[in-house]
Amino acid sequence: MKTLEPHLSFLPERVRNHFLSQFNALIKYSPTIGLMGKTGAGKSSLINALFQSPLSPVSDVSGCTRQAQHFIMKMGSHTMTFIDLPGVGESLERDREYHQLYRNLLPELDLIIWVLKADDRAWSADEQCYRFLTEQCGYATSRFLFVLNQVDKIEPCREWNEQYHCPSPKQADNLRQKQAAVMTAFIPSHPVISVSSTEQYQLSLLAEQLMTALPAQASSGVARQLNTAYRTLSVEITARNDFGQCVSDIVDSLIEIIPLPTAVKNTLSTVKNTLVSVAKSLWSFFF
Repeated sequence: MKTLEPHLSFLPERVRNHFLSQFNALIKYSPTIGLMGKTGAGKSSLINALFQSPLSPVSDVSGCTRQAQHFIMKMGSHTMTFIDLPGVGESLERDREYHQLYRNLLPELDLIIWVLKADDRAWSADEQCYRFLTEQCGYATSRFLFVLNQVDKIEPCREWNEQYHCPSPKQADNLRQKQAAVMTAFIPSHPVISVSSTEQYQLSLLAEQLMTALPAQASSGVARQLNTAYRTLSVEITARNDFGQCVSDIVDSLIEIIPLPTAVKNTLSTVKNTLVSVAKSLWSFFF
């Protein structure tokens, strides 16, 4: 904070304090990610493989007679919440019940990771639930990241390359067809990532795509929690740039919302790039 304060000295105290308050809230932002997918898709094992801390149950939050299970991760002063949402593979006669549950929970979520089993022959239950969320609950398609998990089980599963922890040519071909099928069925906004949590296959790629799919204010907090092996240079660059964009947005909000003399607004506009640059240089200190 002290590194930024000299660049804010020209601002009235209340405006300077407002900026620092918003900046502090950005650093402490606690991301919330929803998890969707049928039982057995490997949601918990995937998350536990991707992040440094294991999922720790917090509580069950009731929505009518159904429940969404909350999990929390902590790394120092940073926290992140996962919410395992019910609905996939269950009767959609519960539509009204789920609608209320999702209406309460969806505004809290930065992103939903939808985990599909790579060796499933059909995803009709997932499709129905996805249509329900997007068409009836109005959740934007950009807020979903689809993941094909357990790709080591895709046929011919005995051909999985144990030495290099990757699919055989036949498996890779079948996997491409599976990815195409997901793209056709769900028409997702983001690429479909194929992984194996047990084989640690393409988890780095998933981490990088996760950074791209997350809203700017959430990516740094998620990056902080990632397993060190998956906190790649690409992950850090994306999170750092998102952090800088958020700082830029804070400055813009000061200019637009708070009544300031024209001279002060002009000076603030001039130093905005400096503030962003300094904030980005401090990213690794904060996260």
